[in-house]
Amino acid sequence: MTNISNKEKGFTLIELMIVVAIIGILAAIAIPQFSNYRTKAFNSAAVSDLHTARLAEEAVFADYQAYGSSVKTTNTAGAAGAGKTLTANGFVATSTKGQEAPVTLSNNVSLAADTDGTESYATITAQHANGDKLYAAETDQSGTYQKSVTSGTAFKAIGKATVKLDATGYTAM
Repeated sequence: MTNISNKEKGFTLIELMIVVAIIGILAAIAIPQFSNYRTKAFNSAAVSDLHTARLAEEAVFADYQAYGSSVKTTNTAGAAGAGKTLTANGFVATSTKGQEAPVTLSNNVSLAADTDGTESYATITAQHANGDKLYAAETDQSGTYQKSVTSGTAFKAIGKATVKLDATGYTAM
């Protein structure tokens, strides 16, 4: 006669349900956090490109005492005086005096720079296509400004340079 033991190895249904519930709770917390981290990374790429473009503008000014508007790396300028919106193909700050300072942009970052009529200062704006903020800086002011936008909103440059970013809805970072 065979002796049947009541002690079988394995997990009970209740134990499995508890494990699945715990994994579900952790996923509910982790997925939104991951999304927030991605958005912050996209925004950081835009800020980084904005600062690099600002340094390029300062390099142009150091040599020629004039700031520049954005043009494509192929040196094809937009309409006279207009800041051309650029994406990953690059950015060249070009003053009317001929100096150029090239900058390679991050993927999915749009950037535009424009000057006032005398090229005495420049306004630069940048946004990542998947970011939730639009960033701006001016060469005659310290600091960076930001404006919240809906993620995926099309990039819109400020246009002609203005010394009153806070009056256009931007707040200092």
